Amino acid sequence: MSRLAAAARTSAWVLFGKGAERVLRVAVIAVLARLLDPGGFGVYSVAFAFAEVFSAFTDLGLNSILVREMAKDRASAPRLMGAGIALKLLLSALSLAAAWALAFLTMGPGELRASALAATFVLFVSFRVASLRWVFEAPFEAGLKMGEPALIGLASELLSAACLIAAALAGWPLPAIIAAQLAALAPGGVLLARRAAREAPPRLAMEPALWGRLLRMALPVGIAGLFLIAYSRAAILMLQWLADASAVGMFAAAFKLTGSLDIIPLACTTPLLPLLAAARAGGRREEAARLYQGALALALALSLPVALAGTLLAGEIAGTIYGAAYLPAAGALRVLAWASVFHFALYVMTTAAVAVGREGLFTLYAGLLALLNVLLNALLIPPFGFLGAAWATLLAEGLLAGAGAWVLRGELGLPGGRALGAILAAGAASAGLLAWLPAPLGARLALAALLYGGWLYASGALPPEIARAARAALRRAFPGSGGPGAPGPV
Repeated sequence: MSRLAAAARTSAWVLFGKGAERVLRVAVIAVLARLLDPGGFGVYSVAFAFAEVFSAFTDLGLNSILVREMAKDRASAPRLMGAGIALKLLLSALSLAAAWALAFLTMGPGELRASALAATFVLFVSFRVASLRWVFEAPFEAGLKMGEPALIGLASELLSAACLIAAALAGWPLPAIIAAQLAALAPGGVLLARRAAREAPPRLAMEPALWGRLLRMALPVGIAGLFLIAYSRAAILMLQWLADASAVGMFAAAFKLTGSLDIIPLACTTPLLPLLAAARAGGRREEAARLYQGALALALALSLPVALAGTLLAGEIAGTIYGAAYLPAAGALRVLAWASVFHFALYVMTTAAVAVGREGLFTLYAGLLALLNVLLNALLIPPFGFLGAAWATLLAEGLLAGAGAWVLRGELGLPGGRALGAILAAGAASAGLLAWLPAPLGARLALAALLYGGWLYASGALPPEIARAARAALRRAFPGSGGPGAPGPV
């Protein structure tokens, strides 16, 4: 199988696994909220919110560095895995100790503290947030073989959901419900560790020099992760401070919808990191530039329909999902849908920065994004409320996307004007059909999607590497649909 075919398959597995996990999560939370009283559900939510604050400290950017270094030199994978396991064990243990200390300092004896303490074990077993378990995905991600981890993760989440609901139905105390939920994730973690040991047998040894080098490389990415946590929470906290609870609810309703689409750029950039790192390490600068430009064009091609649908259908989307009380959130949804265009592009740019060894650029981007967002929120929320928060997000991401493209253009270039023009033309034609065709919404969406995809394919808007990867994925899904086999290695 070619590297691009493997990349397409990796993207498909990530999209399937993460997408299914999010759908399952929403369903489980909806059921759990009905099984617990509002107070109990609140304690459950606070317990995990508290524990997940510490999840960033279990990784500190280490996983991205491990994937990059393994992709550059596969022979080093066993040594890197051994160092990664040792460091992640240490970071997870320190994070757990810090979480327990803070829980005892800030929470009195009772259900909340016991629930928070139980929830902190998410730092070791979670398939959803950063945890010790993540290190065992690194060799699969570097080798573009994410099928097994995706299936193990989904099966683990299904088992965890079943145990959670069973414990709640049995009337167990909330700390025991949380313990059952997390204990059910442990078998999947053990299985993943065993499979990772076959993929890259870890060489466990005391290598302080290697540990220090990995941490120095990872630290900028880890700091960036902390800035991004601050960025994602800033608007809601500032709305609570500068507006009121109703404004928070309206913004959160729109933000959760657009934020849930992060799985799309995540699926695209998961294989981009090892591909770019390997191309740069091998001195194949033109290949690296083509991959980056193709990924940027793909990000635009995938985000433009989100922006157009959000603009034209925001009222219907908000009303259908949340009910008539949330119709005012449609205004924020329209703005945040366009922020998705820049957000998808920034996923590609930050991944490229880490892949080519410029992780400091990622840190700078994340810090500036958090700072810009706070300043713009302070300026726009008082006069415009939750719409001001939405505009602050759009402006911050737009400014940073423009700056990121400008900084990376010297090393990796920019997509050609012909490709960008074809994507925009396809979007305009599809938007016109969506807005003015006298047909039911489902039919309009289907026809607009067909028109958009057909236009992109016929115009050759996506670079050949991306088009070949898509065709390879289609041939695997529909064996009779393609030509004779996958293309050779790039």
